[in-house]
Amino acid sequence: MVRRKTKLAYIINDAARRITLRKRRHRLLKKVYELSILCNVPACAIIYSPQEKEPEVWPSTGEAGELLNRFNATECLSKENNMMNQEKFLLKKIVKLRGQLSRIMAENDDLAGEILLLECMAGRSVCGLETYELGLVGRAVGRRIDTVEAQTLMLRSSEVETQALPLLLPAPAMDEAAEARILMLRSNEVETQALPLLLPAPALEEMVVGNLDSWTNGVLGWEEGLFSGCTNLFQPDLRG
Repeated sequence: MVRRKTKLAYIINDAARRITLRKRRHRLLKKVYELSILCNVPACAIIYSPQEKEPEVWPSTGEAGELLNRFNATECLSKENNMMNQEKFLLKKIVKLRGQLSRIMAENDDLAGEILLLECMAGRSVCGLETYELGLVGRAVGRRIDTVEAQTLMLRSSEVETQALPLLLPAPAMDEAAEARILMLRSNEVETQALPLLLPAPALEEMVVGNLDSWTNGVLGWEEGLFSGCTNLFQPDLRG
């Protein structure tokens, strides 16, 4: 659960103020103790309470007095700049609130000028307006003129950028079936180029057609003639 931000203002209820003082004083002293241990720095805290005669001091009155004497003995400009009492704290808050008030008043004047401008555009005469109201209307008109000029410059700059770019025509749309056919044709072309050129062998049915016996006899006769020639070739010559 996210903790709600505490409003920094004086607590009017006495009982609630005493309870808050007791709780936050204990937390503050605990934080000072943790800071001195974790960072090994000298620190002290002195808290006054309207319900108590003596202030609550940590770690002790003697140690706190020594630390204050050491602090007062140092001469540094940053020491005075960082020091803050109740008066300086309130002055700082007043300056901050005045800045917020000025910003809110300026926003209210802008809204009032817009309302008066719309009323004048609806038919209200400007003759009955006071000098302050006329100034509000004039500033509202000036803001609208500035907005129109800014939009005009933006449109002109976009037109110049568009004219400077080359005209790119979009590619024609292609359905999925046409893409599939093109891919299939390309794959077939690649496979055809990769395969070697093979001549088809003659069919056996075309070679053995008609008279099977004559074809067989012719082949056998060719083989006998071949081997008979080889026999005559290797026979010795007895005529000599």
